[in-house]
Amino acid sequence: MFSKYDSINSTRSEYRRTKRRMTTPPAIVGSGALLILFFGVSVSAGAEITVSQAWVAPTEAVGTDVVLSMTVTNDGAESDALVRAACPFANFSEKRTIDHGEGAPSNRAIPNIPLPPHNKVTMVETGFHVELLQVREPLVEGTTFTCNLSFRNAGAMEVRVKVSRSEPSS
Repeated sequence: MFSKYDSINSTRSEYRRTKRRMTTPPAIVGSGALLILFFGVSVSAGAEITVSQAWVAPTEAVGTDVVLSMTVTNDGAESDALVRAACPFANFSEKRTIDHGEGAPSNRAIPNIPLPPHNKVTMVETGFHVELLQVREPLVEGTTFTCNLSFRNAGAMEVRVKVSRSEPSS
């Protein structure tokens, strides 16, 4: 049968195995952590996000708000989200959706715009969109500029935006 020393011996053996595992050289552990970090970043940076048909309506008024409309396609296997937008001609930007609660529809600020996997989201004034607040200069039809968009997984991307009275063709 078992003696009282069997449990002590098994405990010692477990201690030795644990101690051996814990004394793995730091260089190997550090290299493994760097590989995980590196591949984790490359997977995030490799997300399949494309932006097309980005445009804003022309306006002569300074200090007004305009809607940045665009089509964002997520061809990746994981969901993503638009978390930030910055354009050189606007002081601020806000991600919004139309709330169809009680009464008339109203704009509501949201923390991000969800982008489901293998899906296309068209951002327009009547749904999810980016509102560019306090325009600093008149927006003349036919001009283009670059905005920076930041996505949760895909990271930052520059997008060419056209000033047009209607959605531009691809």
